[in-house]
Amino acid sequence: MDALRKLAQRMPRLAVVALSCAVLPVFARVPDAGPARSVEVARYFENCHAVKVCNGSFLVTQHGKVVYQGALGEADASAQVALAVGDAFDIGSVSKQFAAAAVLRLAERGQLALDDPAAKYLPQLPYADITLRQLLTHTSGVPDVFPLYTQLLKRGEVTTAMRGDEAVALLVEHKAPLLFAPGSAFEYSNTGYILLAQIVGRVSGMDYAEYLQREFFKPLGMMHTRVRLPDNDALIQPRAWGFIVRPDGSRKPFDQIPNFYPVGPGGIYSTTHDLQLWADALQQGRAMSKANWALATTPATLSDGSKVPYGFGFKLVDSALGRRMVTHGGDWRGFKSDLTLLPVQGIQIVMLTNNAQDDSVEAARDAVEAILAGKPRPMLRMSVHWDLYKQADSLDAAQITRWLDRQWQAVPQRYDFPGQPLEQVAGELLKRKAADKAVAVLAFNARIHPKSLDALDSLADVYRETGNRQAAIEQLQKMIALKPESRRLRQRLAQLQGE
Repeated sequence: MDALRKLAQRMPRLAVVALSCAVLPVFARVPDAGPARSVEVARYFENCHAVKVCNGSFLVTQHGKVVYQGALGEADASAQVALAVGDAFDIGSVSKQFAAAAVLRLAERGQLALDDPAAKYLPQLPYADITLRQLLTHTSGVPDVFPLYTQLLKRGEVTTAMRGDEAVALLVEHKAPLLFAPGSAFEYSNTGYILLAQIVGRVSGMDYAEYLQREFFKPLGMMHTRVRLPDNDALIQPRAWGFIVRPDGSRKPFDQIPNFYPVGPGGIYSTTHDLQLWADALQQGRAMSKANWALATTPATLSDGSKVPYGFGFKLVDSALGRRMVTHGGDWRGFKSDLTLLPVQGIQIVMLTNNAQDDSVEAARDAVEAILAGKPRPMLRMSVHWDLYKQADSLDAAQITRWLDRQWQAVPQRYDFPGQPLEQVAGELLKRKAADKAVAVLAFNARIHPKSLDALDSLADVYRETGNRQAAIEQLQKMIALKPESRRLRQRLAQLQGE
């Protein structure tokens, strides 16, 4: 069942890391967090772990001083090994900023230019007009190679490890068309960063992983950071292993896909301490020149003059308190990561988790910011999905909807309502052939998370699988209203309307 498969694939994605600056030469100093706030941050993470959310390694600094550092929870699905602050996690898409830094390092040395066509360095590419700058900012329109690779994997046609060369070969072989005219739109692209890593290798004359090790990891003292490859995977120790906790409380491993090495867009293992070193280096002009740091943290401009809140491997948005924030998250398998910088306040928050809690790190980041600002933060509550799962067998679909509505409308609320765990319960119900109950859960989820593409997508899939084509079309139309620039969503809608 496609809906069940997509729910299983979506459940967890990467890990969280937030950054801040230790040196603020051009900004007014903000008072450092005192002992009371340090204690409050520590209490927050302990309570977050107690409600079965925060399982990982966490580091918060302000103006170079440690506010909080700790590891909470277990290192793997066995629940027998405790996490330690020195454990390395897969940081997912936080890896993209290292690829961007490598490209900028080569540009600083005159070995390439940001407006060079990618085909200058990868002549086999069937896309003559896309530039390095467009790859960096996700505005190239290059198609996503991951779904194609997934199809080949399911058909048993993958016999070698998937790395950059193989990804480029797939693009060349299948000649998938561009999603849009280069520079005209934004579409987040892992494939674009695979191409960038390949270009770094071609221009530097060495393997991409070796280049990062020589230019960044070793000089910056990042001794526990490396690109995961077939020949070093077993050497990444001590490390965290991704897992997922089922609604019934049982655990299963949710670590790496065999023979899959997404070098460039992901694939780096690191620790909270090493990522703090990286954050410092970015701010102090040691990872890239200060001019390039300014360039990397400037919103991209599309061909129509509109701005995109993304630079070179960094998302550029306001924080929950309306402050300027430089950030990036990672979401891969059981790992969730995010690296966030609050420049004016000099705050760095690094969060790396391995328990497939998709929403946990952004919520924790916002809570830490509120605590350090002396502002109120939302209460921590147990996710509703734990009790929902216990009752689902004894309730019909209508009763499930009424029960969820009562909990949602309760004052004060007893539960939290994160989207991913609700999708997880729906997935379990689909396995039991209780599609009507799964629809009830997913419809509630989409109703309370109306701007969540994941929530709408899951509901669209289950409607389609259960024969409610018109309802599936309506959900896709809502998704397009949220993301009108997405050609992929429009293609899906056209396909569904044509069925």
